Amino acid sequence: MYKLSFLLLFIFASWSSVFAQHYSDYFNEKACRVDFHFCGNANQTSVYLDKISQEKFWGGRRAHLSDDLNLGDFRIRLLDSISGHQIYIDGFSALYREWQSTPEAKTTSKSFEQTIQFPFPMNSIILKIEKRVDFDKWEELFSYIISPTDKLIRLTNPKSVPIKLITKTVSPEKAIDIAVIAEGYTAKDKNKFYKDAQRLAENLLTHEPFTKYKNRINIYAIAAISQDSGISIPQKSNWKNTAVDSHFFTFYEPRYLTTPSSFKLRDLAALVPYDAIYVLANTKIYGGGGIYNFYALTAADNKLATEVTVHEFGHSFAGLGDEYFKENADVLDGMYDIKNEPWEPNISSLVQFDKKWKSQLSEGIQIPTPVNDSTKKSIGVFEGGGYLTKGMFRPFYDCRMRTNVAPEFCTVCQQAVERMILFLTE
Repeated sequence: MYKLSFLLLFIFASWSSVFAQHYSDYFNEKACRVDFHFCGNANQTSVYLDKISQEKFWGGRRAHLSDDLNLGDFRIRLLDSISGHQIYIDGFSALYREWQSTPEAKTTSKSFEQTIQFPFPMNSIILKIEKRVDFDKWEELFSYIISPTDKLIRLTNPKSVPIKLITKTVSPEKAIDIAVIAEGYTAKDKNKFYKDAQRLAENLLTHEPFTKYKNRINIYAIAAISQDSGISIPQKSNWKNTAVDSHFFTFYEPRYLTTPSSFKLRDLAALVPYDAIYVLANTKIYGGGGIYNFYALTAADNKLATEVTVHEFGHSFAGLGDEYFKENADVLDGMYDIKNEPWEPNISSLVQFDKKWKSQLSEGIQIPTPVNDSTKKSIGVFEGGGYLTKGMFRPFYDCRMRTNVAPEFCTVCQQAVERMILFLTE
């Protein structure tokens, strides 16, 4: 009986693996982009479709199409409309989800732009958008049949925007393709943007595991032109006319720099094949933001730009959580319910700790791990993280996801980044 069960499991796993790898059976070389709106408040979430477009490039993965890394506050699933088989899955996060944890969301309803992209299907598919309700539980928000012959699918005409190849080492289907987009750079600032993009690339590639896999990374600089130079600072009543409308003071937090204009952002990213989007803001003011599988945004000229660049990309590329916390309340301190396990790989409420870094702990390690000279250098369970002082834990005393003085990602964060690189390129 045991041998039979093992054999059936092996056959099923082998069949699933083979089934998932046949990219050309289901998709062509272009991308399908779906624009929609997340609408609601702290207790409600709805999805409203805006439009569907076909874009020139699909820069994402060609393998592991139906494999799930269990990352993100939301996910999409594509089902073959005839067989019902799942042919693609991908997680993502949204600024909307962060806003839901703010006090404003308890009394106000809002709408946020959101976009998703996946390989363009050759036959009809069912698109499902789902919201995470627990570490491994999901709620369906939206379901829609997409036919590739639908005449209302927009055939996009790429914008005329200068593009410079910063580094290209391999073809897009085997690479991590990063679209670096100019924000707050006027036409006169184009050369400055290219230099800033080059510096961003050099900063990123000096950090592990990006250094190890730099031969799998392509970086494109998209010189989007803004009417005004610099970035909007609402707290000073200083608003700029910029390419993707980014601004500080997101959720009334002075240093939180994001853009609400997702559609404009994707229009620019679509000029190249991409796995990741990095918005480079033409400002010296400290700040930035990173949203998993969506975008990272950082100030180009701040003295801590090197540190912030890598930190924010940790969020957007690998789904790493913030490990810092404040003794006083943080604007996002309502993001996590410590009764549930967070999905981010580098923080844990210990509810399902066996699915995090528990197996890497030394025998007899104390939980919570006390801070001393020996524990600061090894994997532990240090209390404080995810904006919370209590009930949330991180794997190392310090890491680039906690402070700007940490020279590197910790071992656990490096493993998460490496897993994503391999997932997208192998």
